[in-house]
Amino acid sequence: EIHAEVQLKNYGRFLEEYTSQLKRIEDALDDSVGDVWDFSLDPIALKLLPYEQSSLLELIKTENKVLNKVITVYAALCCEIKKLKYEAETKFYNGLLFYGEGATDSSMVEGDCQIQMGRFVSFLQ
Repeated sequence: EIHAEVQLKNYGRFLEEYTSQLKRIEDALDDSVGDVWDFSLDPIALKLLPYEQSSLLELIKTENKVLNKVITVYAALCCEIKKLKYEAETKFYNGLLFYGEGATDSSMVEGDCQIQMGRFVSFLQ
């Protein structure tokens, strides 16, 4: 029993030290992790994106002409999917997400649901 109490106290001390060490690390990183770019303080920023100068068709060159066509189709489909994803995120996500928000069933007059849906159809078109 005495040995178990000693081990329990040692474990408690270890946890306290470990907790304080983690807290010090968190406090030290807190200043640098939360920093965001502020235009008024830092008017210059670097945009580090790779720039590819060769076209997609130049990258797809093999001896097999059928394989070239298949890879070209898949690459074009991937580019189209990326464009459609961006368009959906910028144009449609917010409208779909917030459709019907703010109005409760008890506060809506008869016919308001149909009018709201009719307006939403034009958004989807």
